[in-house]
Amino acid sequence: MAMLGLLSLGASSCSDFLNPDPSNSLDTSQVFTDLEGANAVLVGAYGNLTSSNYYGLRYPFFAEMAADNLAWTGTLPSFGEIKQRNIQTSNVEVTSMWQQIYSTINRANNVITLAPTVASIPETNRVQLVAEARFIRAVAYFDLVRYWGDVPLVLTPTSTPDNSLNVSRSPVSAVYDQVREDLDAAEAVLPVANTGRATKWAATAMKARLALYRQQWQTAATLADQVIASGRFSLLPNYRAVFETENSAESIWEIQFDAQVSSQFAFYALPTSAGGRNELSPTGTGSTLPNAYENGDQRKNATISDGTYKIPATGRTVPAGQQIKYFDPGTGTDNYRAIRFAEILLIGAEAKAQQQDLPGALTLLNRVRNRAGLANFASTSQSAVLDAIQQERRVELALEGHRWFDLIRTGKAAQVLNVPDARRLLFPIPFRETVNNPNIIQNPGY
Repeated sequence: MAMLGLLSLGASSCSDFLNPDPSNSLDTSQVFTDLEGANAVLVGAYGNLTSSNYYGLRYPFFAEMAADNLAWTGTLPSFGEIKQRNIQTSNVEVTSMWQQIYSTINRANNVITLAPTVASIPETNRVQLVAEARFIRAVAYFDLVRYWGDVPLVLTPTSTPDNSLNVSRSPVSAVYDQVREDLDAAEAVLPVANTGRATKWAATAMKARLALYRQQWQTAATLADQVIASGRFSLLPNYRAVFETENSAESIWEIQFDAQVSSQFAFYALPTSAGGRNELSPTGTGSTLPNAYENGDQRKNATISDGTYKIPATGRTVPAGQQIKYFDPGTGTDNYRAIRFAEILLIGAEAKAQQQDLPGALTLLNRVRNRAGLANFASTSQSAVLDAIQQERRVELALEGHRWFDLIRTGKAAQVLNVPDARRLLFPIPFRETVNNPNIIQNPGY
């Protein structure tokens, strides 16, 4: 794949929690002379996750905007294409996201392939480095498949353009098999806790999410039960506190941001009066999120301002109808909750319901509902319980990057979003990729 050959093996800037500071444009001979160099590249892989072209903005928010949880209220035509589900193959947002994810994979591949060859790296450190890199690679490939379907599966690092990089697309099933293999390997050796970085339980949670997408219901239920039974995680009593408390008991894996490495969520999704650029909003054409909440659901006013919410850092009032899960447009210190305990409860509920274990499903579902101030949901109908779980996923995980993917994997996207051409439920492969790599075939419909 031509683009992969142009990726730097260096590390980008990253938060203090990922010390040491990474270097830029490191080549393989510099990186892998010692432990410090290898760790710098791993830090770079984590740093890639924080980019606005990945978890710092585009990846999660496009999954809300392409669906029905965010309206496009700004001026960027490239955002408008995504909202209208009329994405051009030259769309700069899609191209940047694709490149960023493959850059992340390349850095992970560098660690996975080369760290074991450096004799000076102690075995304990080597095992940890490779496990974290395999976790990152697994997450990145899982994310690629969700937007683009079949994708090139590249498992070795690249540093120069080369015809051998003209890799064909691998089937989703093959990519998912590799994701599972990487997560299994990572889970076996990662520590149980390591703030902001890959852990055993983050790997287990990702395996549960993967099994859900693959409709491996028993596996998903078992893995969710393992996370629940670990006793390491719990729902915070107050839903709003989930987003005001960093790395809380509810957070299984959280992408870290600070004033030096800032997220762009609040800046893009708050109005100018609150310090943002007013590009996205849960209120407006193409978003029905404000009407999705039941009466008495405490999550509504914790997600969408009722007109009284004030930004802690500035005291500015956020107008009614605007999102408030991300509330630091100035310095962008809002962390991204990549995997939360509430999601694990809902994964377990869905997997159990799919196997006709409705009592087990309802027990988990109602833990999420009760925290939001809602009464228990009760039904003996499998379809009703599954619908209730999807409703809970929408309002519980709103603006966290799940809605588009949930609608697609449950087969409801075309109907709910009124998409006349179901082929448009996959994003287009960037134009430059199809030009530079003759072995990449464009997704149908583009």
